[in-house]
This record gives sequence, C-alpha cells and structure tokens, in this order.
Amino acid sequence: MNTLHRGTDMKSTTIRMEDKTLDRVDSMAKSLSRSRTWIINQAIERFLSYEEWFVHEVEAGLDEARNGDLVPQEEVTARFKKWGVNAD
Repeated sequence: MNTLHRGTDMKSTTIRMEDKTLDRVDSMAKSLSRSRTWIINQAIERFLSYEEWFVHEVEAGLDEARNGDLVPQEEVTARFKKWGVNAD
C-alpha cells in the first residue's frame, strides 16, 4: 500500500461529506496525531487498493469460467458436506 511522503507531487481537490463523517475523520486524526488530509488520503488509498484487488479477482474468475476451468457441482457439494454445510 502506498503511503504519503513529504515531497510527493500532490494535487488539491474538494469533496463534500456529511458532518458525521467529517467528525469521524477529525476524531481519528486526533487519535492518531495525524492531519485530516493524511486520514482521508489513507482511507482513499485503502479503498482503492481493495477495489482494484476485487476487480482483478472477479476478472480472473470470469476468465476461468470462460475457459471452462470450473469445479463440478458434485465436488462443490462434497466439499461443503465435509464441512457440515448442505450445499444442495
């Protein structure tokens, strides 16, 4: 995950958020002795990292399905049954 470093090229933007959300940001900033900007940037970086990973995993799964690389239903049912879960 990227972290912010002094001297990094940064651009400014404006966002609108609910008072309650901004209060949470400010509370977290105070708890961590960080700036509001740092907290918001960290939140965005974490969100983007997760979403990029998720999209990649979905695309990989769809590629596997298109290539016919699937587990047969019987095997799925057997694995779930092994764990005590009814997959029928």
